[in-house]
Amino acid sequence: MNVSAKEIMQGKNNIPIQTEVFSRLGRDLAATTSAEAAAQIILDAADQLIGWEACYLILYDPEKGASPRPLLAIDTARGRRVVQRDVSPATPSKNMLRAIDEGGFISLYAEFFELEASQSFGDRTQRTLSQIFVPVVSGTRVIGVLSIQSYRRNAYRDEHLNLVKLLAGHCAGALERIWAQEALGELLDRLKVLQQAANEINASLNMERVCHVIYETVKRVMPCNDFVMDGYDETTNEIAPIYAVEHPGRRIFAGRYFADHGLAGEVVRTKKSFFLNSPESIAASGIKFELFGATSGDIADDPTNSILAAPLILHGKSYGMISAQSYQSNAYTQDDLYLLEVLASHAAIALENARLFESIQTMARTDPLTKVLNRRRFFELAEAEFAKAQEGVVPFSVIMLDVDDFKQFNDRFGHKVGDAVLILTAETCKESLRVDDIFGRLGGEEFVVALPNTRLNDAFDVADRLRAAIQQTNLGKFTDMQNPPSVTVSVGVTEFEATVKSLDVLLDRADKAMYAAKNGGRNQVRVWGRGREEG
Repeated sequence: MNVSAKEIMQGKNNIPIQTEVFSRLGRDLAATTSAEAAAQIILDAADQLIGWEACYLILYDPEKGASPRPLLAIDTARGRRVVQRDVSPATPSKNMLRAIDEGGFISLYAEFFELEASQSFGDRTQRTLSQIFVPVVSGTRVIGVLSIQSYRRNAYRDEHLNLVKLLAGHCAGALERIWAQEALGELLDRLKVLQQAANEINASLNMERVCHVIYETVKRVMPCNDFVMDGYDETTNEIAPIYAVEHPGRRIFAGRYFADHGLAGEVVRTKKSFFLNSPESIAASGIKFELFGATSGDIADDPTNSILAAPLILHGKSYGMISAQSYQSNAYTQDDLYLLEVLASHAAIALENARLFESIQTMARTDPLTKVLNRRRFFELAEAEFAKAQEGVVPFSVIMLDVDDFKQFNDRFGHKVGDAVLILTAETCKESLRVDDIFGRLGGEEFVVALPNTRLNDAFDVADRLRAAIQQTNLGKFTDMQNPPSVTVSVGVTEFEATVKSLDVLLDRADKAMYAAKNGGRNQVRVWGRGREEG
């Protein structure tokens, strides 16, 4: 039953008190900008109107979702009123939802009973016997729930419910104003954090640094248990993981996967953001998630309950995705998504800048035809390993390879086939070498390998394996020739020793061994010195 303030107050002996309470309520609320202070004013007014032993005022907007925000919760324990600081429901309670749905209600209980801690607050050993729940509504928008409670039986009646409804109506506008002011202040503070991050992101060409800054920024401005930043390779239609962190801050390294599935695949395909704030919405999205980290075996093990994802788009082109994920339901708001999209726009620019920089760096240090290290870059890396060998830290060997009869390939079949021969040699060697091995093209048809932490006998085995692999590789894989001739190489090997004073001297020894291989009949391996010229 809804009645006006005049009807409530008529026939009551305490009309002057009620009038004064509502009059002072309006003045006090107008004078404060603190949500918690406003909640104290409202609950004090409720105490003067109908009295209570326990109460709470929680902000919650069903349209926005996210977790309810308790402003103030007070209970009476051992005869004293105590402010409860640990009332933080992750989701709205059944009573909150019922109050919003019905416009308010009274619950009366006949006797005390124990209640689970997760469903109560205060001394947590008994439940209030009389309870009023009403929604706080500003215009047509629900912004929270007010609850007044007593440990006495049948403490409240319909007129008390109507008074609390009237109280909620009087305070709704002020609460909405204060909430909006606080939300704007919080958003401005978070935007300042984003501005600082954007400056650092835009000033860096180091992708690892950029990703770390973005991750730390996301953690500062929104809930984030897991973080994912993926790139997109348009040439292969693959998602290329760039940076991923799993709670509690553990880096995860995952492999590429086709963009026909997964969260990143869906974001790249649609070029749209995703706002999934519950396990139900995640399941309803229909996304076939690519699992990684601790949940790589079964999606049922994934604790994620809320997901934000924004595309990395620049000039209309998809570069990947950035995603923040929380283990709590209703963890995110639309403001969070907006902030993530702002970060994503800067990340897309940083990703492209880093790609262009890396492309320029790659051009400067690689041979344009074979895509292996050029002469200058080989010497830069090999000199560092040579210095370690001089210090006696690790053994060090080098291999020189020269394509046999290379001039005949050019003269008989043309330079296009000659180029294919060089590419065959480079690709075959790359496939057969370790990650730490240093492989480059010195010029013409001559290639070189520096082998850190490798003794002569092992280097000889590597050299012979390269020679055999090149001979067995069909040149037809790199040309349209039907019956191409075999490609062979002559190889020289040597190892660092104390008498070698420079890398140039070591390479010269390997070069002489390589020419001994050519003079000995080609397609063989020779070792410099020690009388070991066997092939």
